Amino acid sequence: MDYQYSFIQLIKNTVPSNMHLAEEVSSALGISTDSAYRRLRGETDFTLNETVQLCRHFSIPLELLNTEMPDVVSFKINNILGNNDSFHQYLQSLDRDLAWLARFEDSMLYYAAEDLPVFYHFFFPRLARFKIIYWTKSILNVPAFQGAKAEEVTLPEDWASKLSDITRKYQSIPTTEIWNEDTIKSTIQQIRFYWEAGFFKEQETIYGILDDLTGVVEMASRQAETGRKYNPDKGTFTDTSFSLYISDLMIGNNHVFMSSGERTSSYIGYGSFNYMRTSSAVFNRQISDWLNNLIAKSTLVSKVAEKQRNQFFKQALKRVVQLREEIMVS
Repeated sequence: MDYQYSFIQLIKNTVPSNMHLAEEVSSALGISTDSAYRRLRGETDFTLNETVQLCRHFSIPLELLNTEMPDVVSFKINNILGNNDSFHQYLQSLDRDLAWLARFEDSMLYYAAEDLPVFYHFFFPRLARFKIIYWTKSILNVPAFQGAKAEEVTLPEDWASKLSDITRKYQSIPTTEIWNEDTIKSTIQQIRFYWEAGFFKEQETIYGILDDLTGVVEMASRQAETGRKYNPDKGTFTDTSFSLYISDLMIGNNHVFMSSGERTSSYIGYGSFNYMRTSSAVFNRQISDWLNNLIAKSTLVSKVAEKQRNQFFKQALKRVVQLREEIMVS
């Protein structure tokens, strides 16, 4: 195997076509542009030190060059710890990954949603705040949040602006999503748990969160009806394409698959909101095949299948109303 050639192809598949690759390599390695060109043409081999430097610079796992052991896959994970900055780090990582995908003209994001796709929460401040508190207080066990009511938790000052950055990038990337009847259930169960555990000081806080959850359902419904991304803040549609499939099969956990030509990345959810990422070609082909099989056995409801689409979202809204009624009579 020509590892030099394969490594050069990995680098080319990682950066947008409009980036001056030789200059980027030159800057990363501290060599002349001519020297960078000779390496990219295969005339001069990269040294081991240079290869490691470029892997770090372009966030390319060196293990991707390994084709002799296809059953060994390297993943990059979020290193999120139980402290106040944990979710901030998560948001920064998510923003970087979307920024990378948004740089390519032929990008597509596939989201098999066992839970509501994380991006939807970020359009609705009260729901987003609740989810961040739930993840940090109850999942990460951040000490500073223990014993505090939801209304008493103070989040980082820039969390709202970071959410705005993420939603803007999400709206620019064509997306295919797969939902099932369980997709909204986990969020409803989380809200119910906080209510029953006495983690809210005021019922009005819960009603505001449920209003936002209703907004999420309506946003997804509008996008499915038109086949385009919808901005609930502005009440306008974008030109970005959107496809929604409804599946009767269990999805298992959240899977995100990003593709742009030959560039692919898989994100597998774990630990409630964490994810691990890989660019392994072998693994990504398996995920792509799994997604295609799931899509083939699902019902397309974007721009078609109006009856099935309306029934699905009507049932989702019914669950939100049922929780609201439970809280009102308690």
